[in-house]
Amino acid sequence: MVVTKLTLLLLSIRAILSYPNTAEVVKRDPNTKLVLWGTRHGNRNPEQFVYKTPSSWGFEGNTELTQFGKRQAYGLGRELRKFVGDLVDGNYLPSQAKYYSSSANRCQMTLQTALAGFYTPTGWADWQRTRFDFWSPVPYSIDDPLLRMYAVKNCPASDQAWKPISEDTLPDLAKIVSENRELLGYIARNTNWTLSVSSAADLADNIIEMDLYGAPYPSWIANPSLPGFNGATFKRAVLSFGEKHQIRCTEYEPCRDLMGGVWINHILESIENAVKGEGPRVIGYSSHTEVTLAVIKLLGVERHELTTSAGFLLEYRNVPTPSIRILNHDPDPIDKHVIYKAKYTPELSKIADKSGWIPKEKFVALAAKHTIQDWETACGRSPCTPSLPLPYA
Repeated sequence: MVVTKLTLLLLSIRAILSYPNTAEVVKRDPNTKLVLWGTRHGNRNPEQFVYKTPSSWGFEGNTELTQFGKRQAYGLGRELRKFVGDLVDGNYLPSQAKYYSSSANRCQMTLQTALAGFYTPTGWADWQRTRFDFWSPVPYSIDDPLLRMYAVKNCPASDQAWKPISEDTLPDLAKIVSENRELLGYIARNTNWTLSVSSAADLADNIIEMDLYGAPYPSWIANPSLPGFNGATFKRAVLSFGEKHQIRCTEYEPCRDLMGGVWINHILESIENAVKGEGPRVIGYSSHTEVTLAVIKLLGVERHELTTSAGFLLEYRNVPTPSIRILNHDPDPIDKHVIYKAKYTPELSKIADKSGWIPKEKFVALAAKHTIQDWETACGRSPCTPSLPLPYA
């Protein structure tokens, strides 16, 4: 019986956190000159905890990276090293690589842990063999306009783009609230949270953590008194709300373009540097669902959700001709990670070969439509607004 429960738990976690098992796993092209990778942070705690539930989990605090998130990130770093190989040294060198994170703790810790998996210091870099033989600190830059635009202060355009999403007034979100009012009301009554899509998403996050830690559900979740639901159907309904607002942002053009535009511009600038033989060979970014998924869509990849520690890779090669390839990466489901072929949009597929390589100039022409070169203007800041240095802006 115990084996059955553990098997069901693993299958449940795998269904929530894993990559599609039909994916085509790929390796780095030998002519690749630049690898860019972007990731959503690893598994984190919910923004709101179900009252009295976290007795064996949640100690890190709300929205903080969990032990599972750290393991996912470490697995990502290990898989990235397998993919990148000798494109960069095993010891960190600033001329070879550059890394960026949003200011959120969960993103910084995801990046730190991924880099612990990516780099194994040896020789001159092996600074403390007694306790830290396999780790050395790696520098990174915090850049919220690049990776967390929704948190940048004094950004009216962001506030305006998020307002109909956060308030569930977009027609499809309003319909979801209307059609699920009894379910949302039941959640609100048992949690003392607001009746909203966001609250249901928070409950979904709680359920995911309960499953990961093997914690029991409160009785109102395990045996709901809501007519028409049993434990299994209630859980399934709640999980369908996971990351609903973040995903909706990536489908809503004003939100998607603002969240991803600065990052797209950074990617294209990095490619141009690589064309000239300048800049780092590896660039990594740690961000959030609504930003990372927005970028994936703007790059021309068909993807509709993004689990924790999942994201994309982009390769640039100059032989036989300058070209770009985009890949996905996903956890499988926690400690292992997989890098596999991405599914392109029809527009991108038309100009790609069967291996997914796209002529560089044609790729740039498509992606450049979505760049933001001046984030302050894109935010709608008035010309007289003082510009403060990060992270105070």
